Amino acid sequence: MASRRMAHGVCLLLWLSSLAMAQMPATQDSPMDNPFSEQNPTFYQQPDMQVLPGQASCQLPMGKTFVIEPAPPQCPPAMTLGDLLFADGRKTPSDYRCGSFQKLSFVNTYLPRMGSNGFGLDDAELTSVWGVPFPNQDAPLVITPGIATHWLDGPSSLDIPAQLHDVYTEFRWLPKIGDRFRADVAVQPGYFSDWDGSSTRALRFTGHVSGIFDWTPTFQLVLGAAYLDRPDIQVLPIAGFIWKPDPDSEYRLVFPAPKIAWRVGKSQLIGPALPDMWTIESWIYLGGELGGGTWAIRHRDGSSDLMSYSDWRVFLGMETKSRCFIPSTQIEIGYVFHRRIHLASIGEDVDVGNTLMVRAGLHY
Repeated sequence: MASRRMAHGVCLLLWLSSLAMAQMPATQDSPMDNPFSEQNPTFYQQPDMQVLPGQASCQLPMGKTFVIEPAPPQCPPAMTLGDLLFADGRKTPSDYRCGSFQKLSFVNTYLPRMGSNGFGLDDAELTSVWGVPFPNQDAPLVITPGIATHWLDGPSSLDIPAQLHDVYTEFRWLPKIGDRFRADVAVQPGYFSDWDGSSTRALRFTGHVSGIFDWTPTFQLVLGAAYLDRPDIQVLPIAGFIWKPDPDSEYRLVFPAPKIAWRVGKSQLIGPALPDMWTIESWIYLGGELGGGTWAIRHRDGSSDLMSYSDWRVFLGMETKSRCFIPSTQIEIGYVFHRRIHLASIGEDVDVGNTLMVRAGLHY
């Protein structure tokens, strides 16, 4: 009885408050609170509250329903970065969060040293992804700052440092032009060195320019070029297509990073009340990529140099995809070939032999 009187009292208090607020001018939250929302781009509208089983509610004269016990937080419908790049109208779980902050990732890649003159690598990279309207949600700016450390093992025939470091930020603009075309323009200033090499050589600018054309709702064409600012590879073409015939498969055959993926499982942790926030998908995939980079280094005799490393990788992987509050994971096993180290002071490529790759990542 006491709890019922308390609930009636709360309803009365809310009713009196609503009468007072009805005389005040309405206010709107900033659209920057959720830049990827599918609401009206001019104003961000607060979604209606939902009353779940077991919760008390009261109806006010203004037609608004107030929930006395707040419902668990839910991810509002959002435009994900995956939707921006490969929009096909489906709302499958993707690597995104609500609002401007999109993702935090930690990835570790290990390439063992094979042979006396082999070359081993152990990479650890931490990145975060942010998105803001620039100037609106049809032309978002995606900002990705990152840091990485590379531990080198060999080769014994070359005088190179034991560690290399990356500090960078990528600015990627994705304006929509018309109904079927989206541009993809990125620039990435960064500092790449062993902390002792020439500061001028360590500062590098990379980027890419490409376009994505929606041929059909499930088939897209991609064409462009990437500027790597590396002595071994200056410019690389970007070309291919993306085909999503159904929600369980994706053929992203775009050079230089092709990937074919199949969904093999889907589970829900809590139940049908919160399907989006607690859904986990399992995918397996085949992929390939160009690896490596360029760093300013200093040899043991004190001379400065520019070191480049490149390889090609093919791998088999498994990943989980989830929304909002559940971390996503990835694990990959692959083969690494055509491995070369290039020193500007020597001017020739040094073959360091093929090896294997193990990569694991955690994304939130």
